[in-house]
Amino acid sequence: MMSLRIENLGVTYGKIRALDGVSVELEPGEMFFLLGPSGCGKSTLLRAVAGFIEEFDGDIRIDGKSLKGVPPHKRDFGMVFQNYALFPHLTVEGNVAFGLEARQVAPAERSARVAEALEMVGLSGYEKSRPGELSGGQQQRVALARALVIKPRVLLLDEPLSNLDAKLRWEMRDEIRRIHRETKITTLYVTHDQGEALSLAGRMAILNKGKIDALGPPRGIYRNPPTRFSAEFLGEINALTGILADDRRSVSTGAGIVPLNANELPSTLQTGSTVTAFCRPESVTISAIDDANAAHMSLKLNARIASSAFLGESTVYEIEVDGQPKWRVRRHETGEQVFADGTPVRISVAADAWAVVP
Repeated sequence: MMSLRIENLGVTYGKIRALDGVSVELEPGEMFFLLGPSGCGKSTLLRAVAGFIEEFDGDIRIDGKSLKGVPPHKRDFGMVFQNYALFPHLTVEGNVAFGLEARQVAPAERSARVAEALEMVGLSGYEKSRPGELSGGQQQRVALARALVIKPRVLLLDEPLSNLDAKLRWEMRDEIRRIHRETKITTLYVTHDQGEALSLAGRMAILNKGKIDALGPPRGIYRNPPTRFSAEFLGEINALTGILADDRRSVSTGAGIVPLNANELPSTLQTGSTVTAFCRPESVTISAIDDANAAHMSLKLNARIASSAFLGESTVYEIEVDGQPKWRVRRHETGEQVFADGTPVRISVAADAWAVVP
């Protein structure tokens, strides 16, 4: 297992600074995600690691050795592309064996390793098929087998599931998780899909305009992001602007006092400063105006159901709160819709559901 270290990486295209001083280290055997919107620099970083970008500031090291000047084919990195990049004229077996042939691996070993890789991705028996005869999910498995068969020092995944439908994406997430557990290959995975990152990553970095905006485990960043950008990129928020109290245990807002867990505040927040306190839609409870069961909750507001959207496993309500932007509340409902549009309601938030960003 290999460690990958990216040190103060900078990439410039003309007048555009695509990456600006990015530093991160992947532990041996870790699955690390780079997440961010289009144009944030995540694919540029992956291409630099792969060796497709030669001019950059800083350094990229594998087990302490610099990769500057090392061409892609000598890095022994496996890469899975967004569009699969399979050779249509070759069979599945030929596609998977391509990297081994380039490395002049003996035919007997080559055949054994191809068979092992295809079995790993669940494609034994498809050796003689051609890419055009396969489904999108099967083609992605071939691309994954081709990357794994060379026994790469690092596996690079560039938006590998973006071309698949929702059901196949879920299936391939499980496959990627299983394969990573079996191989323990250090993996750098680039995506804009929050669900992929939250469900698969050991750690992740959120990029914004060429810089790291947040770095850490998915659950920690989701619950306590360092910035509003990361908070909103990972999911919807219900935000209140207010003043951070001197004891760092509450925020005074126009909707009331929001209690905080002081141990989880970003260290950059100054007492007495204007901050944003927020909660996620799933942490808000809706109840009837005369329901006393929400008495233990931290913030209770009278509101009105503006609209709703049924999503199958849940209903998302848009809530009008006096003097505040509309809130969104996600409520699991297995039967009929509980609250009709226009209904006056009370919303409340659990005391441990609040986070604060500058």
